[in-house]
Order: sequence, then C-alpha cells, then structure tokens
Amino acid sequence: MEKKLLLFTLLFSKLIEVALSFLCFFTPVVALELFGIQYNDQTAFLGHIIAWSCSLVSLIIIFIVCQLKINVVENTVLIYLLGFRWIGLGISIYVFFKKPDNLILDSLKGCILIVLNYLYRKKINAN
Repeated sequence: MEKKLLLFTLLFSKLIEVALSFLCFFTPVVALELFGIQYNDQTAFLGHIIAWSCSLVSLIIIFIVCQLKINVVENTVLIYLLGFRWIGLGISIYVFFKKPDNLILDSLKGCILIVLNYLYRKKINAN
C-alpha cells in the first residue's frame, strides 16, 4: 500500500513538474506571470532556467519510479532528497516572498513523500 501511494505521489508531482516545464519552455510570459514576474528582455532567461530545473526534477522522478518498479530499495534515498527539497522550497518561498500556497503545496508534498518513503523502507526492511 505504501508503495502504491508513494508511486501515486511521485507521478502527481511529475505531472506538475512537466506542466511547469512545458509552460516555461513554450509560454514563458504566462509562466513568469504565475510567479509574479513581469516578462521582459532581462527576465526572459528566467523562464528558461525554471524550465530546465523542472525538467531535471522530472527526470529524477522518472528514475525513482523506475527504481521503485523493479524494487531497488537502496535508491529511495533520492525520495528523501526530493522531499526535503520541496519542504525547503516551500518554506523559503513563504519566508522571502510571503506566498502561503507554495508553503502548503510544496511542503505538504515533501512531507508526504518523506513519510511514505519511511513507511515503505520500514516495511521492506522488516521482510
């Protein structure tokens, strides 16, 4: 059960990251406006940077899902790293930019991944 929930959470997170990647690559004006940044010549590269960052996270999630599918438990440490990254991202955006939606979405997603990964590893180690 923990594995299915973990896979669902990872795939949901991947959908968000892929959507942000496509949005930043193909409609950077809309993407930057979502982040509260006005698009101009000096901020155009920022959409590109965000797109590549989201693409990297998507690739890491694909790697993790493939490892979970073939039951390679040792690589689930990447799930902890992603979880702590999302917690840190949510907290830092809230602290510096006062955006509670990121605090809730990213930090909650990170906490869910960490707890599910802990339960999954605990179950696997018990066997």
